[in-house]
Amino acid sequence: MSKPELNYKHLHYFWTVAKEGGVARAAERLGVSPQTISGQLGKLERDIGRTLFTQVGRRLELTEAGREALRYADEIFLLGERLREALDEPALGQASRLTVGIADSVPKLVAYKLLAPVVEASPQLRLVCHEGEFDELTSALSRHKLDIVLSDRDLGQAQQRRLVARRLASCPIGIYAARSLLEKPGAARNIADFSHAPMLLPSKRTSMRTRLDVWMDAEGLTPNVVGEFDDSALLTTFGGNGAGYFPAATVLTEMLSRQYDAELVIELSDVNEGYYAISLPSRLPNLHVARLLQSALP
Repeated sequence: MSKPELNYKHLHYFWTVAKEGGVARAAERLGVSPQTISGQLGKLERDIGRTLFTQVGRRLELTEAGREALRYADEIFLLGERLREALDEPALGQASRLTVGIADSVPKLVAYKLLAPVVEASPQLRLVCHEGEFDELTSALSRHKLDIVLSDRDLGQAQQRRLVARRLASCPIGIYAARSLLEKPGAARNIADFSHAPMLLPSKRTSMRTRLDVWMDAEGLTPNVVGEFDDSALLTTFGGNGAGYFPAATVLTEMLSRQYDAELVIELSDVNEGYYAISLPSRLPNLHVARLLQSALP
């Protein structure tokens, strides 16, 4: 005997109860009686043959089956909200859209080089970029607010259960300095000189900082850290204007020379920065996301 089809109205009641933390609050939000919600939840549980909530004192707690159902319900109803936003878009039908989250630790030129082939392949594409912290962006991706995230960090073990990361590129890191700094007496020109040189570094929450700390420890360096930055563009601006020596991916060498008259002092051949595209697993892949996953740095 086949099971009855899933009733999405009943599933929405379940989702609202789980989100609101109880039947009474869910009923208030939905404008129905608590008895109505309780009755529909019971019907849903009978239809699927699983108990979704258990009573613990005066509170409702999700069962294991309830947690699994909530994971799917999150995707279903958050996608519904995304659908409503998409259909309300005034430019609907004029251009397709790709919404990208870019971690603030990713150099802007690297983001451009990864996205440029996608834009060039689709002249009608409307590209929407949001910059932020890694955890903020992956959370927004999980809630279907973004199509993809570009980051210099791989996913943690817990995140790998719901997201997929693909490494797009790996670049050596170099130490750069503005010409004005290099012209000063005693300017650092080799590794040993960096023991007391003024250094600008990424903040400790970035993956590049972790790699640089390992490298400095291995070389026995104790530089004079005069600035730490979450935002790679701000770090580069300070460094390019002579505030200190600064690290950057060597793919940026030409841009740093042209824009800031900055030189590559040393290349750290054993220190590399990886760049990742993070997406949701999907049976209906977005064409532009698929193109981006094939990108590589020239």
